[in-house]
This record gives sequence, structure tokens and C-alpha cells, in this order.
Amino acid sequence: RSWKEYVLFGTGSKGTDNDAPFTKRLLRSNIPDAVSFAEQGGGEVIFSCLSPRTHINAHCGPTNLRWTAHLGLVIPDSADDCQIRVRDIWHSWTRGKILLFDDSYEHEVRNDTDETRVVLLIRLWHPELQNKQKSLSEAMTRKEDEVRKRYHPPI
Repeated sequence: RSWKEYVLFGTGSKGTDNDAPFTKRLLRSNIPDAVSFAEQGGGEVIFSCLSPRTHINAHCGPTNLRWTAHLGLVIPDSADDCQIRVRDIWHSWTRGKILLFDDSYEHEVRNDTDETRVVLLIRLWHPELQNKQKSLSEAMTRKEDEVRKRYHPPI
């Protein structure tokens, strides 16, 4: 029972094109903004593997500057038993289809099947942002401030 990620672009990636070269070329040519966003620290592009009988507890992403896309790659046959809840609505993945959501809303994932679920997870700029570079810089500064406050509270 586990949730494993393999980072293609973003924090934690190997930083080379030797791993998944076809996929990386495809991503760079078709969604260069997502690759750039990941390389600037705004998110990641990852293979996300959820083992059978695994539950990821409810959580929220750190910012609403981005949306998250899940491209269904390997989806269990019983879609109703492998789902993601975003806010109050449960969604199922479909192989070859994109599931798009704002991960700043509470979400959780469950795989109650005997099969592994694999999606290509892609972080994208929120489509309503005007000045993306300024927004990313401000968000990263806010995140650093929150971490600093958490670990070095004022006395």
C-alpha cells in the first residue's frame, strides 16, 4: 500500500533527459508552459502511481496559482472503486482523458481495487492569472515566510 511519484520536471527531478526521453520531448513540445512552470519551482510534472488498496488522506495544495491535471494512463477496471474527491464531489479517471482541478481545495484519493492506478500529473498556471511571473514570485515568498514562521516563531 503506497503512493509513489516519479518526478519528470520540477523539484526532485533528475534534471536530465535520459529518463523517459519520449515523454519529456512530448511534454516540452506540447505543453511548454507546464514544463517551464515546473522548472521555475511552481509545481511538478510527475508519474503518480497509487498501489491497490491505498488511501491518500484529505489535504490541500499550497496555492491556488495553479491547477492540476491528471492524465489517466493505467486505470483500474472498476472506476467507481478508484476515485479522487475534490471538495464534496468524487471523480473517476478515464484512460487517455484529463481530469482537471484546483488542488488548493481539499482533496483525497482512494484506490479500493486490486489494480495499480497511474496518472501523469501536470501542474498548470491558473488560467485567470495575468502576471504569472510576478504571481509565482509572490507565492514563493509567502511560502518561505510561512515556513520561517512555523520553524522560527517570534518570541
